[in-house]
Formats: sequence, structure tokens, C-alpha cells
Amino acid sequence: MPMNEEDIQPGKCYSAGAENYKVLSITRQIVTYQAWPKGGKFSPLRINCGLKAFAAAVRKEIACPAGI
Repeated sequence: MPMNEEDIQPGKCYSAGAENYKVLSITRQIVTYQAWPKGGKFSPLRINCGLKAFAAAVRKEIACPAGI
């Protein structure tokens, strides 16, 4: 089930199934985040996505890995 847009917060991590995301910032309804596959390493790339699309893609908030 998709999350509510209001529940997406900078500094938190979210799961979308096979991939996880850490939200770096939200500016003018644009989410900037980093992704990593389950059991993998963080991608150094920062990705931008609309808040509505991001909230529709993620399923739940998860604990962020240590050291990020």
C-alpha cells in the first residue's frame, strides 16, 4: 500500500520492495534521495522525483543503516 505524502520526511529511509531509499531533502514537492538494493551498497547518485510519485512507490518506513 502506498504511503501518504505527508509521511515522507527528509533523513528517513523507506522500502519499495527490492530497493530502499534515503530521503535527503524535499523542496517544492521534489524529493531528492539515494537508493540502495537490499543487501547492497548505497549508490553515490542523487535522484530527484516528484513527492506524489515517490509516495506511491514506497511501501513503509525502515531504519536507516548505520554510517550513512
